[in-house]
Amino acid sequence: MGYGNGYPLFNYYNPFPYYIGGIFSFFLPLIISAKIIFFIPLILAPVAMYFFAKEIFGKLGGFFAGVLYMFAPYRALDTYVRGAVSESFAIAIIPLVAYFALKLIKDQSRKNLIFFSISLAAFLTSHTIMILFFLPLLILMIMFWFSMEGTKNIKWIVYGFVLSLGLSAFFIFPAYFEKDLVQIDNLARFDLDFRAHFVTLTQLFFDRSWGYGASFPGPSDSISFQIGWPHWILVLFPLPLLLILKRKDKKMLFFSVIISLIFVLSIFMTHNKSAFVWEAVGILRFAQFPWRFLAVTIFTTSLLGGCLVYCFKQSLGKIIVFILVITTVLLNWNYFRPQKFIFDLTDQKELTGQLWEIQQKASILDYLPVGAGEPIEPAPDEPIIREGKAEIKNFEKSSNSWKLDLDVISPAKVEIPVMDFPDWKVYEAGKEIQHANDNYVKRISLSLQPGMHLISGRLTNTPIRTASNTISFLSLITIFYLAFYKRSFQQLRCYKRSLKTKFSSKLSNFVYAKIRKFFK
Repeated sequence: MGYGNGYPLFNYYNPFPYYIGGIFSFFLPLIISAKIIFFIPLILAPVAMYFFAKEIFGKLGGFFAGVLYMFAPYRALDTYVRGAVSESFAIAIIPLVAYFALKLIKDQSRKNLIFFSISLAAFLTSHTIMILFFLPLLILMIMFWFSMEGTKNIKWIVYGFVLSLGLSAFFIFPAYFEKDLVQIDNLARFDLDFRAHFVTLTQLFFDRSWGYGASFPGPSDSISFQIGWPHWILVLFPLPLLLILKRKDKKMLFFSVIISLIFVLSIFMTHNKSAFVWEAVGILRFAQFPWRFLAVTIFTTSLLGGCLVYCFKQSLGKIIVFILVITTVLLNWNYFRPQKFIFDLTDQKELTGQLWEIQQKASILDYLPVGAGEPIEPAPDEPIIREGKAEIKNFEKSSNSWKLDLDVISPAKVEIPVMDFPDWKVYEAGKEIQHANDNYVKRISLSLQPGMHLISGRLTNTPIRTASNTISFLSLITIFYLAFYKRSFQQLRCYKRSLKTKFSSKLSNFVYAKIRKFFK
């Protein structure tokens, strides 16, 4: 990336979905692998929501909540219009995190602790903005469940949070503590300024148009920001029905009040009346698009849909769910399709010519190293001799290393087509040497004296990255210990206890027989 100069993308952009795609790409074409990581959240989201909502509203309520989540227009927008893989994964995983959190609060089992930790770690490494939106909601729900179920298992939730933070430390800590190494202000400037992307109430509640364009300042967007029908309409009914039909169910009533308030808050945050909040909470500006709060909106509408079904008896509930599911699918299925189909696109075409150049320049301003200018042409295939005279031989470059042989005839300044970033280190015959980056793109440059030089470079970890990797490794070892070793140890202990019992039994029988013989 970086137009061929290298680019620290996954130091700052959440990597989890791309690990999955990377695994598939070992034995499938890249385009098929990409399709798979778009497809997974489409299926995972409703399944995860079903399990979570089932735990609260029962199977019927869970099923309908899953259907609402599956056919929420915003999810179609992420997949088929924006191509937002990471955000789609985060939206799909968060119900799973909530589900295992609730299970852990009810049952302090090792299995629930492991699954809660792993699912939360996957969420934390899926999409940073969704963390900002959903983590307060998750903590609020956990506090509510503790108030209902008691706080005896609170330490297990704390263990889960610590383990998940440890598992995701390899990404979370460097991304935060090394944010000053890149030009992150580019993420909130000009057309990415949140002030240009508020939506209107008409767009949220009544507009049914659909487009494959972009978000523009004002209401003239060429994409849809609707909450969805019947999603927002159903939100109006759970609270009144709970008060009328299930007056004694205070637990469910309180939960619905909390979710309804969060729904209202999420809508408020998409509207320009919330501008003072966006300006007061500085970190929000990196969310870029206020309409991203629709992720929280569809999460709450799905839960309130499940609550609506919960209000009715099983027989009547089945009829209502049947009608509402048909209505939901008919009103929204048409959004879940591509704008066009391209059948002749292959990996070879995608990775050559103009398409490859587009990939190399993608989001080039997002994480440029501090001091680097935007590359305006592809990086050359060979190092550039800026001063003096030298002959370059055997140049090889990968994502985190490079090497070459240099026959320097007169004092020369050589520019390597690799953008400098901490901690690139340069070696000559195995010994580290100094390098500079005094050029527009901040490429690595070397000043060399006449003679033969065997030069190599390697991107090494900073102390923060090394410490974070170590924390993640130790956390992973802990997960394996909890999953396997402790169980084996307990089984061994039980086996020893069993042997001891059998041995004691044989000994007592022997002693009894001797005593009986003596008295005879």
